Amino acid sequence: MRLARRTHIGVCALLVFPTFFVDARPASTAPTQTSQANPFRIGRPLVIPHAGGDGFYPENTMTAWVRSMSEGGDVVDIDVSMSADGVLVAIHDSTVDRTTNGTGLVADKTYAALAKLDAGFRFERNGTFPFRGKKVRIPTLQSILRRFPRSLTTLDLKDQRPALAPPLCRLLVSLHRTSNVYVGSDSNDQVLAFRKHCPEIHTSGTSDERKAIRAAREAGDTTFATKQLVSQPPYLADDGSKRVTATTLTFSHSLNIAVLTWVVDDPADIADLIDLGVDGIYTRRPDLMIKALKAKGFK
Repeated sequence: MRLARRTHIGVCALLVFPTFFVDARPASTAPTQTSQANPFRIGRPLVIPHAGGDGFYPENTMTAWVRSMSEGGDVVDIDVSMSADGVLVAIHDSTVDRTTNGTGLVADKTYAALAKLDAGFRFERNGTFPFRGKKVRIPTLQSILRRFPRSLTTLDLKDQRPALAPPLCRLLVSLHRTSNVYVGSDSNDQVLAFRKHCPEIHTSGTSDERKAIRAAREAGDTTFATKQLVSQPPYLADDGSKRVTATTLTFSHSLNIAVLTWVVDDPADIADLIDLGVDGIYTRRPDLMIKALKAKGFK
């Protein structure tokens, strides 16, 4: 489960089949298995530009996704909140202060007000602000999903109000994005609220459900069954130990669970995770992951 942007990135994913698959993989690595029953396992690690690749571009903006996906990203990773007038928008924080030239709560502003803000204003690169005044805006979730209709997409529900669940369900149904969708949140209540409205769509597990999976793994219970399709553990635990290991991957894959880990930018760690056979990596530096995949013989 992913925690926030710098320290907490919520669990949430909506995934649709990717536009291309890898047809070659080197014998020196331990690639993931392609699974027709789980679209999140495509046969090699998914490149997931974190919030659009926020090491290079303003996070949660159309500019970021268009560029990162054209450069080789596999997944459109979106943080989702809701405006005062019920519009689902892409933004991480509860306020607009950190990422725009505005101030105040997202939930207190209409989308018309949010759309006027400069979402590239705060992005800094090498002491400069290359996206200020470039008409980079806070996009609606609908506009993103329409722009990338066939791309794998992870949705991270930052707004944990129950009122978000019904419009999200309606949007996904209207866009025919239900059969390969995975939605989640850090909030058990939000997960349960969404399941109530869209029971046909896969969601992240609740805390109790995740505990049950861990207990089954520790007990070596080969009869354990789960409907969960995705696990999103951090690469490292609070004590610095590795959360993603050969043991955890083997058990997850025996249940056909895709393991997507976050947020990894170190080239050595990325290479290790590729060799281990992880299903996907959230990274602020997708260029480094793409380079590592090519070096290991992946297309």
